[in-house]
Amino acid sequence: MGTSANAAGNHIIRFAEGKYPESPLHDNCHCKAEQIDNVTITAECPIEKFTGYIFDAIQNKGKKVLFEHWGFTITDSAFLKSEMEKQAHNAYLAGEYELGKLDSYGQRISIYVTLATKNGKQISFKTGWMTYPDGKILLTTPFGGKV
Repeated sequence: MGTSANAAGNHIIRFAEGKYPESPLHDNCHCKAEQIDNVTITAECPIEKFTGYIFDAIQNKGKKVLFEHWGFTITDSAFLKSEMEKQAHNAYLAGEYELGKLDSYGQRISIYVTLATKNGKQISFKTGWMTYPDGKILLTTPFGGKV
């Protein structure tokens, strides 16, 4: 599969062939899709998405109970961060994502991840990411619903 990008000025945002937002992307849009090569993709997941959100006693919006039901605790935060980065990176490279909301903050995408729970079962769920210039995606939502 070739890589396509949305080029806006000097900013290149990498999308899989045929899976990029439709133009116009914004007012006075001159962005265009073009074939590109040699874009390094990085997936970043701040550990605070787990230590300061999922496993926080107040901020978690019910997700702490869910992750704990799967056998994960705050001590698993580094593992969860690493696993989400790895799976999101691979899925993004393969074009296995869904385009989400596009606004002045950027293009959101959803990526499904699968984790082996502590009781040996597999759980799949949606995660939310933001695309950034030069190939970076950043986790914004560590749990967006089960598959």
